[in-house]
Formats: sequence, C-alpha cells, structure tokens
Amino acid sequence: MSTTRRVLAVSPHLDDAALSVGATLAELAAHGVEVHVVTLFAGAPTEPLSAVARTFHHHCGLPQGAAAVAVRIEEDRAAMDELGARAQHRGFLDAIYRRAPDGSWLCGHDQAMFDDLPLDQDTLLGELSGEVNRTLADVVPDLVLTCAAIGNHIDHRLTTAAVRNAVHGSEIQTLLWEDLPYAINRPPATTTPPPAPITSPQAWHRKWRAIACYTTQVRTLWPTDTDWVAELRAHATTRGEGAPTELTFPLNS
Repeated sequence: MSTTRRVLAVSPHLDDAALSVGATLAELAAHGVEVHVVTLFAGAPTEPLSAVARTFHHHCGLPQGAAAVAVRIEEDRAAMDELGARAQHRGFLDAIYRRAPDGSWLCGHDQAMFDDLPLDQDTLLGELSGEVNRTLADVVPDLVLTCAAIGNHIDHRLTTAAVRNAVHGSEIQTLLWEDLPYAINRPPATTTPPPAPITSPQAWHRKWRAIACYTTQVRTLWPTDTDWVAELRAHATTRGEGAPTELTFPLNS
C-alpha cells in the first residue's frame, strides 16, 4: 500500500469500520494517506418505531426516535477524529427501522437482522450500489475497504453486495475486513495469508480510543465487566499469528 494516496472505507453502521479496521485506518492516516469512511445506514428514523428498535435504544441508553441517530453520528465523528479519518454519513435506514414489502417490520425479533433475509428488498440494493458509485467518483480512492458480512447481518450483506456492484469491472483494489466482534472465536474467513502486523502502538491506541467514543454501542456489545480491549487485542494477535493485525483479504479471494 506504499503508493496509496486515498482510501475509502464503506461501513454499514456507525462503528463497524473502527471496530474492524480502526488500527489499519489510523496507520494509513499517520502515513499521510487521505482516509474517508462513509457509513451507509446512518439515516434517522421517523415514528413509529418497531419494538426491536425501541428495545435497542433502551439497551444502548439512547433517546427514542431520530435523536438516537444524531447521538450516534456525534460518536462516529469523534471516533473518526481519533483515527484521522474523514467521516461521511448516508441516509439509508438501519434494518431495525425498515419495513418489509408487506408493511410489517423487517426485524420482528431482536435477532431477525441475522436471518437469511433477501438482498433484493425493493430497490434498496440498487440505491446502495448507486450511492457507493457516486462516492467512488467523488473520493477517487486507490483502495476500498468494506465488510465481509461475517455474522450474516442483512445490512452488512447489503453493503458488501453494493460495493461489489460498484467496483465491478474497475481496477480499484478492494479488500474485505472481517466483521468484529462477530468474527471473534470463528476461524478466519479466508486462506489468504494475513496482512503484515500493525506494529505501531499509536495505531492500536487510536483504535481503542476511537471505539471508546461509541459509548452507546460498547455498553450493548460487551457486558460492563468485560475487558473489550483485551478481547479485541487477543483476537488481533491470533489473526496475526502472534503479532497483532486486522485481517483483510481481496474481494474476489
């Protein structure tokens, strides 16, 4: 990546990029690379909200309604500042705020987003692909990073598919990251050799500080007595075969 000038990370939600490749982004930014992180599913919902959304807001300590997303966007801006990245936010609704074609809530229970929901939700995939295309034209990146959709979250699957559609036929190097924390305690999703270890302590410290900015998400992803830094560091060390790294691999590997 020595010739990389601009990087675009396409993140499903307002924490995924930092959780999964925060140290990579911080390391790139520290070497003068222009880092952009666009979050696709950062739209503000309108009332009424589903029971799943209301429960999620409650567990995260978020206000109900559109104010919840405003809080999360502020967390994301602070996190991207820690990483040295430029934050962009798009207005697509998170799965917990969307309805199915028949008018029912897409997520009828709190794990529904991990079910085998169809990708062809009306025109959503096409709209996402178009938005990624426009962002590529605006940023003109040398490298694109996005999620591998490990864990099967419908928004992650849609993001991967949208990026795949947008970069199809182009020469842009595109890498997938393993989705954290979903990938913890799972075997690697690829046989591709792991990338070089990230040896800069500053890059890891920036990642931990960035994740800590997502106060509402940390409290729901990890119990209060969990040392999430130690858990993520141990995972990174396993993936780097003894030296910490963030696992990425080519889109078509």
